[in-house]
Amino acid sequence: MKYQILLQAVTPISHGDTVTGVDNQTNTRIFMRQGMLIDGKPARVPSVSENALRSVMFRYPLHDHLLRALEIERGQLPQSVVNLLFSGGSMASGAKAPTNEIELGHKVKQLYPSIDLLGGAVDAFILPRSRMRLAAWLVAREYLPALRLVAPELADEAAGVSAYDMLTEETRTRGAGSESSGNQMLYTYETLAAGAKLLLEVSLDPHTPTATAAAVAHALACWDGYIGGQGRQGRGRMEVVRASLGGADAYLAHLETHRDAMRDGLVTGKLGTERVLCQ
Repeated sequence: MKYQILLQAVTPISHGDTVTGVDNQTNTRIFMRQGMLIDGKPARVPSVSENALRSVMFRYPLHDHLLRALEIERGQLPQSVVNLLFSGGSMASGAKAPTNEIELGHKVKQLYPSIDLLGGAVDAFILPRSRMRLAAWLVAREYLPALRLVAPELADEAAGVSAYDMLTEETRTRGAGSESSGNQMLYTYETLAAGAKLLLEVSLDPHTPTATAAAVAHALACWDGYIGGQGRQGRGRMEVVRASLGGADAYLAHLETHRDAMRDGLVTGKLGTERVLCQ
């Protein structure tokens, strides 16, 4: 199963590069780049991180909604449950995996469609792999070979603009520890211009349960429409131009049917199994 989501930036996007962010030799925070071959030569091309999109468009919206729907506050949950929901979790140091970890993992995924979709780790082991794969391409000349394959209807539009030409810089000021107006520090970062388009392709395992597949549509419905950084300044506001998704009804029906079990599993850290998986 494959779904496509076409986004357009309503405001410029701020999305700092993780490779040059620490060792950048200028005072400007460079926009995210990824390695590509352009005319047979290696280059670092402006891009948007799929991992970041996975978090802000799917993981955060689904689990914010889940806690609201189950009437749970974060403070009621074990910390490793919070970590699992909002960052994918991590194994505890020295933890020993149980002999039936695969069976336990599938029980967790069966009760929680959002975890089934996105995957993660509990204290002692990594859950069976997530159902969702995510790829993203800017609608720009540098991505034209890929777009001709996955979305040929966007090829002509992509051919007309370079990703580099969509970059600009913004300069802001921040306080430097004093209320005095003379102690303001300037900082500059690259942004991708408003109007830029981004194509996402969501691919699901062919055996994905209906409720898990429906979680994709529900995530998009709950998403606040922002990606990247500087959201407090209005950067990264996106609009969905089109989305070939199914409905969210099966996911919402699953939540209603299994509400008590899902709530108990999160609060106790058992996640629908007979043992505590997250403490």
